[in-house]
Amino acid sequence: MPENQTLKWRFDVSTFRLIGRDLITDRITALFELVKNCYDANAQKVSVVFECVGAGEESPEITIEDDGYGMSFSDIRDKWMVIGTSSKKANPVSPEPFNRRCVGEKGIGRFAVDKLGDKVCIVTKKRGEAEWLNVEIDWSDYQNKENDFDKISLFTDVENKYYFTAADNPDDSGTKLIISSVRDIWTKSDIKRFMSEVAKIVSPYTALNYPFDVFVKAGQYDIDQKATRDFADVNIATISFSLDFDELNQETASFDEESGEIRISSIPQKSFGGIKMRLFYFDDAARKKYRREFPNNQIDGIKIYRDGIITTPFAENEEDADKKRDILGIDKRLWQDIFSRVSTREIIGIVDITRNGNPKIIDATNRQDFVDNQEYRDLKEFIILQLSAVQDYKVYSRNKKRKENNTTLENAGDSIQSFISTIETISQQNPDLKKQLSPAIEQAKKTDAAVKQAITEQKQTREEFTRKESIYLSIMSMQEYAIHITHAVRTTLNKIQDKVEYFNLFFPDPAEEEIFSKYAHDMYCEFKTLNKVIDYMLSYSQANLLLEEVDFSLVVQEVFASYASVFSDNGIRPELQIPEKIILKNTNKVFFRDILNNLIDNSVKAVRNASEKIIKCSVTIGQDKLQIDLSDTGNGIPVEKRNWVFGIYNTTTESEGGAGIGLYIVKTRVESLKGNVKIVDSEFGDIGTTIRVELPFRR
Repeated sequence: MPENQTLKWRFDVSTFRLIGRDLITDRITALFELVKNCYDANAQKVSVVFECVGAGEESPEITIEDDGYGMSFSDIRDKWMVIGTSSKKANPVSPEPFNRRCVGEKGIGRFAVDKLGDKVCIVTKKRGEAEWLNVEIDWSDYQNKENDFDKISLFTDVENKYYFTAADNPDDSGTKLIISSVRDIWTKSDIKRFMSEVAKIVSPYTALNYPFDVFVKAGQYDIDQKATRDFADVNIATISFSLDFDELNQETASFDEESGEIRISSIPQKSFGGIKMRLFYFDDAARKKYRREFPNNQIDGIKIYRDGIITTPFAENEEDADKKRDILGIDKRLWQDIFSRVSTREIIGIVDITRNGNPKIIDATNRQDFVDNQEYRDLKEFIILQLSAVQDYKVYSRNKKRKENNTTLENAGDSIQSFISTIETISQQNPDLKKQLSPAIEQAKKTDAAVKQAITEQKQTREEFTRKESIYLSIMSMQEYAIHITHAVRTTLNKIQDKVEYFNLFFPDPAEEEIFSKYAHDMYCEFKTLNKVIDYMLSYSQANLLLEEVDFSLVVQEVFASYASVFSDNGIRPELQIPEKIILKNTNKVFFRDILNNLIDNSVKAVRNASEKIIKCSVTIGQDKLQIDLSDTGNGIPVEKRNWVFGIYNTTTESEGGAGIGLYIVKTRVESLKGNVKIVDSEFGDIGTTIRVELPFRR
């Protein structure tokens, strides 16, 4: 084929811009997408070279070169610039002997080139061909055509020069993208950030038939090194666990307080399908050791891999903190309890999914998130549940360390007392030694006094920390509640507004009488809900944050006594099983009343149609834990909705007047008291519901 011929692609420019420059929202994502394309091309080695990309430099270029199987002229002509024509759909597994599961499926990764620079030269060749194909593309030509309104049509024709150059070795193959007129300045930290993302491109637990290594070079920043890496020695982690699945069941983790260990159990598979997961937690000491031994690697949260290649999106310039680095919302949860929650800087997590096994977990087109469907929400909820096990371990470990420190001080005090007693006995039995032993006795007594003072101060410090922690959590609970309630009120008012506008337009038209009646009833119910929301808002605003000593047994009795007429009018038999006296220090009495009131309100609605109406409260004291079980003989809550009902406006008692607020209040109050709430198997067997509240408790 003669040199300097032209190649034309026909496509809609605005659509191209949308996919390339607009949807791929940052340059690091764009460059990462091009590296992933190299993986699909069976490359073993990829070189990414930055030249003159710093501030004030001329002729900036980025080159991505791989030794994959390359492209033919027909591939370039018919596929490369055509949206949605990924050949990976028809051939999801790369050719022998690599057998890699291809990660691109939409055929849009190539348009990431437009995000990076104004021009690109494609140099490519398949094995066995005698020449390299060179294609030059200038994106400004397309932009100019797009703005030429006198000549523009639905499709745009632009001539792109191509030519062939002789190959030194016919067995060579691969593709080189030379991106010039680079639009953005790349600093050293930008390139390091890109390298950090590329380092995790292949799952550390995926066995590749052939290696996939990415090398990065930026001479102006003295960077010339391999970016991809083998997985670091995670034996440094404080604790770790792995989860697997089979055809029916999914493994899940929980923390066993009795053994102080993570326990793995089986549950039915979730909607998102079976997943493998490995999680590593690093405490302060482990993090410091990890940073010393692996200075170029980060402890940076959980990554999701599909068929061995990372899919977890990231966004360089995303303003939304959740989407910037933490799409699972792990760090967002910290503000609710910074003392106990686990952050992305404390964990390394690998979640392995597959295209066949998890088809409903779908990459968003912009590569910044996943499609927000129920399966993805269920997956996030499952991952957070596993973090809860780590969180429980973290709290357990902290409390254990505190006890050990207390014990050490107390033992030191006892040892000093024993030493003093022994020396004094020797002195009494040997008067000649009294003078020599007297300084040792005095020094020991001073040391004993210092140890006792340290024990007292430690106790005071711990009590003050607990008090401040509780106040902080109460405030955070209120903040979270206010956010949700504000949204809920706005939603309710919008519903009412629509119906009011309908009345305003059509009332009193007799033909609309049936709709008027329905809308009037709907508005009445919405106003009742709104009134309840406002009552709870007032309750929060008036809540006393001053912590005090509370007899919890007395609080339970008082709350149940206040429902005497409700129980009597509805034929409900209340039952109490509580110790005579449970003294809680540094706590909030109002919060306990709110928790009990809402639990009882919920049960009253639930048992309304039950043949035997029982509401029972059982309180037990365990090791460092107060357990409150509120049980009823109502209709019960399906297993799949046990977590759902704690969300605002989520209710299973709507027909009995439930507004979906009470259990949300319970959850926020309990969490503000550093506890947890959950639905467990009913105390009454096949009927009813048991809601369990667990709170920290020290005798």
